[in-house]
Amino acid sequence: MNKIRVNLGRGFDVLKKSKQLIGVKIRPGAKTLPKELSERRMVYPHLAGFRIYRVARSYKKVESILDKVRKHPNILLGTHVYFTDASDKPIVPNGLIMLAFNSDSKKSDRSKLIKRLKLKKERSLSDTKIIVQVTKDSSNPLKVCTALLESGIVVEAIPDFDVPITTYAFTMPTDDLFPLQWYLENNGATPGEPKGKIIQGADLKVVKAWKRLGNKGSNKVRVAIFDIGFDRSHPAFVDKVIADHIIWQDASSHHGTSCAALAIASESGEGIVGVAPNAELVLIEGPSFSWYELETAFKFCMNNEVDIISCSWGQQDFPSGHDPMHDHIFREVTTKGRNGKGCVVLFAAGNEDSESLNVMARMPNTICVAGSTSGDGHWIYSNRGEELSVAAPGGNWPLITAKAAWADDYWIDGKTRGTPGLYKHFEGTSAATPLVAGVCALMLSANPDLSATEVKNILQSTADKIGTQDEYLNGHSIRFGYGRVNADAAVAEALRLKDPSVVLPDINTGTGNGLYHFEVEPLPSSGWGIQTGALREYGNVLKMVDKLQKRFGKRVMIHISELNGQPNYKIMLGPFNTKSLARDFQKKVKAAGMESFLKNLKGI
Repeated sequence: MNKIRVNLGRGFDVLKKSKQLIGVKIRPGAKTLPKELSERRMVYPHLAGFRIYRVARSYKKVESILDKVRKHPNILLGTHVYFTDASDKPIVPNGLIMLAFNSDSKKSDRSKLIKRLKLKKERSLSDTKIIVQVTKDSSNPLKVCTALLESGIVVEAIPDFDVPITTYAFTMPTDDLFPLQWYLENNGATPGEPKGKIIQGADLKVVKAWKRLGNKGSNKVRVAIFDIGFDRSHPAFVDKVIADHIIWQDASSHHGTSCAALAIASESGEGIVGVAPNAELVLIEGPSFSWYELETAFKFCMNNEVDIISCSWGQQDFPSGHDPMHDHIFREVTTKGRNGKGCVVLFAAGNEDSESLNVMARMPNTICVAGSTSGDGHWIYSNRGEELSVAAPGGNWPLITAKAAWADDYWIDGKTRGTPGLYKHFEGTSAATPLVAGVCALMLSANPDLSATEVKNILQSTADKIGTQDEYLNGHSIRFGYGRVNADAAVAEALRLKDPSVVLPDINTGTGNGLYHFEVEPLPSSGWGIQTGALREYGNVLKMVDKLQKRFGKRVMIHISELNGQPNYKIMLGPFNTKSLARDFQKKVKAAGMESFLKNLKGI
């Protein structure tokens, strides 16, 4: 039978056996393989632990070759490969199945069923849900799912499987570099780069964030880059890798090298510098859609005290989307990692120029990153969608990053920059995502107690609204999310949450041009206020007072103090006679999308 109906996690799909492909697991250290498995026939080096080969053009020939290679001493296991009518992406089950029993079923009947189908129980998820593994005596995992559902006591049987993952790099066919890193800071004129391509301010404000922190991040923050193709000997990573987990490798890939450098490349005085160059680096090699592989990788991160996991890869086109096990795994890592504060997980939106985002970026609690341009526009290939969190520089004029030793040189204008063979141009949401991961590292350097949810909320609430203002609905754009990340504003907010006495970032910029009516009335130092900002420019004070009065119809107070020899204007709504009244009004401020905190006015 060449077709089978299976629930892949979001409903049932009809899977068809491939007429061409087979998968095999090879004995470690094997020096000889069946002649049918030549290097030129290999299509994928890793799917669910199998190598995938194109060996035939008919069902009959596939069956014959699969039977033959299974008998070879260096072949541990052989499997069919499957497709759906809706996708041309191969599907390979790995033998794990999540099953849910009818709540009325007896434990003895459950045990008998598992024994009869020759399955091995891996672990329990709840009173009614378990994960089982097929054995060498079991049937094909997909047939096992059918048998489980036909038993009468199983209400759900979902196989774990893998599909090809896309690493989101976009390459056009055709320290000493720091001044050229326009995406960290630019004033509209980057030395030696084309004029007009790089617009002033179209960057992440990273240098300002460094100055605010007084450093370039903490070495107590760990960033994991989950990707493929790491050149561990590159100067950008010297003495930085503190843990390394390999799921699978591809000797021709080099994507991970470029991504990792954008986030955390060392400050060595040569080459480029990452957003958070002091952070420690954890490498996870071999991206996979399989929930088993993902769970293994995320547990490795949690066990190695990883704070941030950056993933510039995904899956745009495959059947049914992610399943309940994916939901479970992502919620675990984003809520239980970092001793309960949650690991910060980022995924690239994808480069398909699609109205649908990479499904990995739509997993629970993830930060989905789109690409913006050197002109503060939308990078043309960046996917769009409601689940977008934020945007970050991804191209138009490419970014400079590290190059793996075995990768081809890629300079959009053919002009080499830095030490030959060590650097390259790079574009895409693959570039944008590790940049934001680096910003997250700076935020956790400022305030290590932030939860993963707080990191995401701060990134979104402090982002700069780029593009046209009318495309934002309730503050959100399907092209930019909540805006292009502003590292300085995000770090400032992280510091404020750690210590409310810290100066808040300027909410508005400019001179305050216009005509204002401004009255001065001394107030008693009593009651409570709602502080909404702390500004240094008097023109911005005028604009903020006018904005708050129009929005809330409430008196606006200003507390003038001095910080580092400069005037500091703290902006507050109030006064309120009691803390309770202030807290009630603060809800209106929060509903308007403004950050604030309560301030006791006694003694001011």
